[in-house]
Amino acid sequence: MKNSDEMVKSLFERRDQYLAEQIKRRKTIMKVTTSVFSLFLVAIIGFGVWRSGMFQHTPAQTEDPVNTPPQGAISIPAIELENPSGQMSMIGCVVYKGGVYRDAGSYLGEDAQRIEPLLGEYLGHAKGTLNEWSKQDDYAQELASTYTGPVYAVKGYDTGFRVCIKQYAEGEDGESVLWILFLDRLNGITISEGKDIFEDRLRLQGRISSIQWQSHGDWNLAGGNFQNVSFDQAVWDSFLNEIDQGSFMYTFMPEGSFYDDHAYSSIYETPNQAHLVLTMEDGTSVELRLIEGGYVGYDALNWYFVQIPEDVFNAVYDACGGTHLTDW
Repeated sequence: MKNSDEMVKSLFERRDQYLAEQIKRRKTIMKVTTSVFSLFLVAIIGFGVWRSGMFQHTPAQTEDPVNTPPQGAISIPAIELENPSGQMSMIGCVVYKGGVYRDAGSYLGEDAQRIEPLLGEYLGHAKGTLNEWSKQDDYAQELASTYTGPVYAVKGYDTGFRVCIKQYAEGEDGESVLWILFLDRLNGITISEGKDIFEDRLRLQGRISSIQWQSHGDWNLAGGNFQNVSFDQAVWDSFLNEIDQGSFMYTFMPEGSFYDDHAYSSIYETPNQAHLVLTMEDGTSVELRLIEGGYVGYDALNWYFVQIPEDVFNAVYDACGGTHLTDW
């Protein structure tokens, strides 16, 4: 067994690796300098709560007729500390009204100033009490979190779905830099059609001001290279309507798909993907993942995707540099 010094060293090594990955990913999306963002992220007090590797579970089912989801619906289990032995990864989160809200996008500097008017009712102060050794009881406490700072509602979004934390970081010249972190609750919920996420929570229809795309290779390397879309409005409207009507599925083991035929445990394992970044009228961003075969998902939702007709899907996917099975 490791002694306490070795355990602490291991924890901080894992934290630093996690922060380095986040710095690389976020800097291209928020268009801020690496040095400012690095200083900010290193200043974060909380650094994670256990989760079972991207939710490798079977969606919950129940025989209780009162709580049984409607036909075709999927219940996403609430986050729990399922494995206290240490074989889990870490995420940022805050607990509000018994729900666990996870990282869903950061805004720093000018980007944060742009969305600051969206801060609504003050909900309390995040305690920063969660860490690598936290137990289930620890993050069952109200406003337990991996961060510290004031927690606010976000105007235009239900607090049952989204809250935010406001902080300040020290910039490279010693100036104070505003930082706002969005956290979404996408567990302990039941979803059926795409509109349950894309409209009821994200409210995409009629609120998108611009659309850009990024290849999967650039996304993997956090290399930027965002490009404006080239399809027309009719193509996009058809795409939005289809994802709103599509049924959600849990894709960790997509039985019957060509991913299953190729012995992949998840559709994430294919390189045939593209990424959309939607800038909303309120200044926020929404990232959608497109995977060959008609799969569309909100990035923060992990393995839960809707599957839409491939002719509608490919009209967008192909215009966003999407590759196909023959390209493997």
